[in-house]
Amino acid sequence: MTKKTLIIVATLALLLVPQTGQAARQRLPKGTTVWGQVLVDGTPRANVVVSDGADVTLTDKKGFYYLKSAKREGSVFVSIPSGTEVETTWGMPHFWQRLNASEAGAERHDFVLRAVDNSNYTVLAISDVHLANLFDDMYQFKEVFMPRFMEEYEKASANGPVYCLNCGDSVYDRYWYEYGYSIECFPATLEDVRFPVPMFHVMGNHDNDGGVPREGDIDFNAAERYRRTMGPTHYSFNLGREHYVVMDNIVYLNSEGRIDTYEGITGKRDHEHYFTREQLDWLVKDLATVKDKDAPLVIAFHSPILRHKGGLTDKKIEGRFLREGYDPDEMLNEFTALLKDFREVHFISGHSHQNMLCYGADDTSRYPYIGNITEHNISGVCGCWWQPAAHGGLTLAPDGGPAGFEVFPVKGDKMEWYFVSTDDGAGQQFRVFDMNAVRDYYRSDGALQAMLRHYDKRNDYGKIEDNWLLINVWAWESKWKISVTENGVDLPVEHRKSENPQFTLDYYLPKAGWDDNSKNRWPAKYNEAGVKPHYFWAKASSPTSTVVVKVTDSFGNEYVQTVERPKAFGKKMR
Repeated sequence: MTKKTLIIVATLALLLVPQTGQAARQRLPKGTTVWGQVLVDGTPRANVVVSDGADVTLTDKKGFYYLKSAKREGSVFVSIPSGTEVETTWGMPHFWQRLNASEAGAERHDFVLRAVDNSNYTVLAISDVHLANLFDDMYQFKEVFMPRFMEEYEKASANGPVYCLNCGDSVYDRYWYEYGYSIECFPATLEDVRFPVPMFHVMGNHDNDGGVPREGDIDFNAAERYRRTMGPTHYSFNLGREHYVVMDNIVYLNSEGRIDTYEGITGKRDHEHYFTREQLDWLVKDLATVKDKDAPLVIAFHSPILRHKGGLTDKKIEGRFLREGYDPDEMLNEFTALLKDFREVHFISGHSHQNMLCYGADDTSRYPYIGNITEHNISGVCGCWWQPAAHGGLTLAPDGGPAGFEVFPVKGDKMEWYFVSTDDGAGQQFRVFDMNAVRDYYRSDGALQAMLRHYDKRNDYGKIEDNWLLINVWAWESKWKISVTENGVDLPVEHRKSENPQFTLDYYLPKAGWDDNSKNRWPAKYNEAGVKPHYFWAKASSPTSTVVVKVTDSFGNEYVQTVERPKAFGKKMR
């Protein structure tokens, strides 16, 4: 560590320690319980937003802020201004501080920032890491996911600073006590892999403590360990022209009764999906500080809000709010009405472990305020809880698409996006199955035959007709295009929900035949078709012809594969 670094660390240590004794020498507005100063490169900065998660205030011309905080959320944070950054320790940005004095006492918390040009930047958005010390997850995270992440990070660095948005479920509440990986372990893992960029965290349902006593405000109490470790459950920051808001739309119930027996868990770990009144009240105050309504507004939360019915992009849009006794459409309309003055709004969510992008403008028939909204529901880093790769297959997700993450390059007020597969990288956006080879595999593999004898609802691709092609376009959205040609002739392409034969092989077959959570082989819960929406079918004229598949994304980028047939099928087919 250099002498200069030691001086900076020492200065930060002095500034970050609450200095309640100084209140006597500083004339505070009556009722102040939290106060401090915001400095950028050592100079006081005016008009910086600071909040305790309930109230919002601005710094004065000397950089001081004052809050009459009830300290309920337990922290104070600075809404990082555009053109600045905070110090970050291995992925953990220091934009928040714990409140630790009594409710009546006034405590000081200063924030030290540095200037940086982030007019152009990139956000790498991840979700559903689900580390739990199971299924080789630590190995896969460190040795499979991180190299792919670093590849994109190094590429993105040419565009300016790089940041990470983590949309929740970093851990897995079911196993906090049984396998010794709780929310407190996640920052240590980021340090272990030397995570290179600031990671802004969203709280997911599995980031709650399922072992809390079932009394009082269970949702608030179950989030306490998260708040102590990861920071506030709702906050904001700014990058370039864009304002980012992080919210928590998981209301943890942990109802009485048990789905199954897990060490240390006190209830069902169930939850509802909506924003509490306290968060909405805070959001109104936070958005009131945003002057540039023409720049994109980005709101991140865990559970998706907008989705086409059945996942098919030509179907109507349905809201996904869930609260017993309340109208979900009314809740959605109330929330989106708060955003109607912004020209462009992007939701980024996780939870589903699958890619499902939804343009609100595609269907405003039920929700009048969603025309300016695009929701990016992104696949999970863990795919299907790290299990397909642990079973010897690819890192697949529950929709049969690959595990991975979304990249958002931003230049000024122009935001684009693309998906990065952990297995295949950014250059491949679809996989083509020669269904003749799939049929042969289904007919000859004894384990698959045994599975189909027990499960009459699953697709038996051993009976499929000749020369069909199945194309999995895992980040499909309504503005994309697809074409399939054979010997220069266009083939008709049909978009329909389908079962992915490779996912059946990599996940369902080992789970159904050797599931260690089931007392018997072939449990009934795996007798389902498992059809997903981003699949396309085309029929060739010959079993040996070469076909060319071209997919064009929303920004005109073309992805082309020349498929020589017959093409082999198996657990790791690319």
